[in-house]
Amino acid sequence: MDNCIVCKSKCLDIFLKVDDLTYWKCKFCEAKFLDKKNYISYNEEKKHYLKHNNSLSDQGYRDFLQYLIKPLKDKISNNDFGLDYGCGYAPALTDIFKKDGFNIDVYDPFFFPNQNIFLKKFKFIACSEVVEHLFKPYEEFIKIDNLMDLNAWFGVMTSFMTEDFLFKNWHYRRDPTHVVFYKKKTFKVIASQRRWKVLFPSKNIALFNKIDLS
Repeated sequence: MDNCIVCKSKCLDIFLKVDDLTYWKCKFCEAKFLDKKNYISYNEEKKHYLKHNNSLSDQGYRDFLQYLIKPLKDKISNNDFGLDYGCGYAPALTDIFKKDGFNIDVYDPFFFPNQNIFLKKFKFIACSEVVEHLFKPYEEFIKIDNLMDLNAWFGVMTSFMTEDFLFKNWHYRRDPTHVVFYKKKTFKVIASQRRWKVLFPSKNIALFNKIDLS
């Protein structure tokens, strides 16, 4: 491994070897990530996502999504056009926003691979339980930056890493589709590498704002 997949730093060390898996750590942004040789295949990944019980009618899941939706809605208006990035096969977050009067598109590389979204600009983008799955997060955040209009908001929900010694037994690590793990410091570095400010309104939530420098 030559570079951090999140920030491109070369300050890397082996972090952990467990269950025949190798994890790296970046000493600059503090991300931890799975070695590429341990990634599962496209078909295995898709099958795993189809096991998720994230139906549109699941009230527990809809309540869970409110942890991201509520702070994001505080930053936008009903006239703003948004995007559910990595929405999965049952885009419940999109359904909630639409029922609240928002216009929102969907994108998912497995289930809604709509390339037309990359020709648009959005005032808000929501990523619920997505960024931990990214094989190339640095490049993916560039894509997202290009999708954001000036002063747009980008909301992320993922389980933040806490203490390094807890990583080995962390349930979040054991999901075979989770390949990269973030700390608050990681999100601060992601923001600093772009024209973004970052806020942490609650546990496991990061809100980025694309600053208008004009």
